[in-house]
Parts: sequence; structure tokens; C-alpha cells
Amino acid sequence: MKKNLLNHFIFDLLKSIEKNLSIYIKNKTPECLHILRVDIKKINAVLSFAERVYNEEYNTDNLKQLFRKAGKIREIQINILLLELFPLPPKNLIEQLKNKENILTMEFIKSGSRYKRHLKNFRKIIYLPEKLPNKLIINKYFKREKNKANKKLKKQERVDMHKYRTKIKKLMYLFCAFPESIQKDIEFNEVEINRRQEKLGDWHDTYSSINFLSHEHFIMNTNEYLVKLKEKEKSQFNALLINLSTDTI
Repeated sequence: MKKNLLNHFIFDLLKSIEKNLSIYIKNKTPECLHILRVDIKKINAVLSFAERVYNEEYNTDNLKQLFRKAGKIREIQINILLLELFPLPPKNLIEQLKNKENILTMEFIKSGSRYKRHLKNFRKIIYLPEKLPNKLIINKYFKREKNKANKKLKKQERVDMHKYRTKIKKLMYLFCAFPESIQKDIEFNEVEINRRQEKLGDWHDTYSSINFLSHEHFIMNTNEYLVKLKEKEKSQFNALLINLSTDTI
């Protein structure tokens, strides 16, 4: 069995999270929140694999609050970007969202020291076994998870389409965690999976925006923009059914 390089992968991600957290606290750079959340998703993908193959549990509570709070801000940022794409953007609505983003951002920054402390605590308790499992076990894991993803895709429902995206992204993150010497032994089409998750991501941004605007309370009427977003989402979803549902990974 090969030395478990996944430990180094996780520790490098923790450094990246701390770096982007510090930059965001100082400069409020939106991209830092995105990178921070992706890094946490990558850690979760590796730990899901580790729990299965090593039959152990890994506590990620120290990452959850940071992930959720950053996600609330990112959700608003994505909604602003989508609304700004309209030929006649709803300026008042966008301004409301920006005000809400500012409030959440200030709350997030005030909690920055606590998040940094949580990251340090997480680093102290997380460590995977010294050796990686052999390629047969790794391939068995990928095959099983791909089958689970394909079952979600075949249902052709919006909720299941999102679950499909989540599963293939986790596999993609896990695949990238392995060095090339191990990747070549894994049955996984990284290019195709990435193509699929990007298309699914574009659709899901629209789908999430509809849910967000439908349940939030705004001074102005959002029905006009909801109708346009629903038309866009329907077109995107139908395209996904054609492009993705005819084949499996």
C-alpha cells in the first residue's frame, strides 16, 4: 500500500482556507469565500472516502459553521450577479440584496477569530491512517458512488439532479486529491465529469435564485423577475435532461 498523501492534501487545504479567510476579513474579496467553501467541500469529499474505506468517523463540526455562514453571503452574491444580467436590472432589489450582504459580511468578519480557532482545532484532531488502501478498494469506492449518482440522474427530477451534481463533484474532488501515479489506476473520466458539473452548476444557480427570491421578503414586487428566472431555469433543465440523461458516468 502507498503512503497516505491525503493527509498532506487536507493540511494544504486548511492552509488555503485560513489564507482566504484572512484575505476576506481584510479586503472582503468575494472570490475568497468561493475558494474557501470549495476547499471545505474537498476536505469533506476526502473524509467521506476515508470513513468508508477505513470504517472510521471524522468530526467536521469545526468546519460546518464557517461553511454555512460563508454560504449565506455567497448565495446573495450569486443572486446579485444573476439579477444584473437582466436587460433592465432591478436596481432597488439589487440594492436591498447588497445591504443584506453588507450586514452578513460584518457579522462574518466579527466572527473571524472564532472561525480561525475552529480551523486550528480541526487540524489538531484530523489525521488519516498512514497507508492508502490499494487500487482495487479505491476503484470499488468510485464504482459504487458512480452507481449511486447515476440512480439520481435517472429519476430526472430537480431535487435528484442537484443530488447527482453533489455526488459527482465529491468524486471529482476526491480524484484530484490523489497523485497522478494513483489517478491513472482509477476508472474516472475527469474531463466529462467536470463538463457535467459545470452545466449543472449554471442550472442550479438559477434554480436556487428562484427559491431564494420566492421565500425572502422584499419591499418591491419580485414576480416579474421570478417569471423570467423560471423561464430560464426550465430551458436549462430541459437541456440537462437531453445532454445528461442519455448516458451515465
